[in-house]
Amino acid sequence: MAQTSDDSDERQLPASERKLREARENGQIPRSREASHAAALLAAIATVAMYGPQYADRTLALMRNGLHFDRVVAREPKAALSFAAASFNEAFWATLPLLIAPVLAGVLATMAVGGVIFSMKVVGPNFSKIDPMAGIARLFSFDSLIDVSKLAVIAAAVGTVGGCNAYGSLGRYASYAGMPLPAALATAGADLRSGMLAVCAVVIAVAFIDGPLQVWRHHKKLRMTAQEAKEEFRQSEGDPHIKAKIRQRQREMSRGRMLAAVPSASVVVTNPTHFAVALKYDESGLGAPRVIAKGADLLAARIREIAAESGVPMLEAPPLARALFKHVELEQEIPAVLYSAVAQVLAWVYQLQQHLDGGGARPREPGIAVPKGMDPQETDR
Repeated sequence: MAQTSDDSDERQLPASERKLREARENGQIPRSREASHAAALLAAIATVAMYGPQYADRTLALMRNGLHFDRVVAREPKAALSFAAASFNEAFWATLPLLIAPVLAGVLATMAVGGVIFSMKVVGPNFSKIDPMAGIARLFSFDSLIDVSKLAVIAAAVGTVGGCNAYGSLGRYASYAGMPLPAALATAGADLRSGMLAVCAVVIAVAFIDGPLQVWRHHKKLRMTAQEAKEEFRQSEGDPHIKAKIRQRQREMSRGRMLAAVPSASVVVTNPTHFAVALKYDESGLGAPRVIAKGADLLAARIREIAAESGVPMLEAPPLARALFKHVELEQEIPAVLYSAVAQVLAWVYQLQQHLDGGGARPREPGIAVPKGMDPQETDR
């Protein structure tokens, strides 16, 4: 049934993208019949202007052929049928361009306003459309009043323009009888084009108004109340399950990027089992070493596994690993209070690299301490 005025007053919020998408899936899109009519008329005029002379010649030849008396055709039924079929075929192919162009133009104009949709819900059964009470309500609704008024204005405008054009051409219409047939057809075609242009100008003007109007009416019908907007927000974005899935997906993506950065680390500092922190130091830069990956328990084991596969040095320094895990976030530089401890780690990495390159004995792992208050185990005790 039609919306009441109170309900319309409450629907002040514009339709959300979700509601517009659902309406489109249900086949509810703006359509403008006037835009389709204008496009069809323009296509008809263009087709007559370009194809009209050829169509006139083919029609004239068809009429001459039909009026020609053939004794064989008159005596033989099969020959008569064949002649009739050939004439019909010629008439069909001669007229087809005049029919196809307006139809295609009308379809394209209709799709230009609301777009293209493929929805089976439109062709499905809808018993509300055959409800007598609902039909009566739609018949006397405000939208129906607008449609009827619009059609009345268009009909009056088209009738006035067409009537004035016809009244001004009455003298030429009478002169057709004294003209040869080719000249009469040519003159009639010119008069027809001018009349169609006059009518088409009115329909085009209406189409330029009706297209945006239909889009505006479509969005107005889909306006939402404040309660509907809140409910939709809760269902789409505020639902705890959806938000939990989004956060889980974000964590998975962040974890994937973090693990992908482990092979580029300079060293991995371990607890040795509970924590693992990957540091990267750019010797050509001026910044301090950065934490590019860190994790606890299973994630720490995965970091150590990737580091071992990639040949990244690993150093067991439990206090430093715990301090880095606690106080430094991903992609952050280490704080100044840990410079000394990390410098010892980098020195060990340098010595280890020299050993691997064949330059001396393997260096011993240093016992690294961190400043007081940086190790979380100290504060937990």
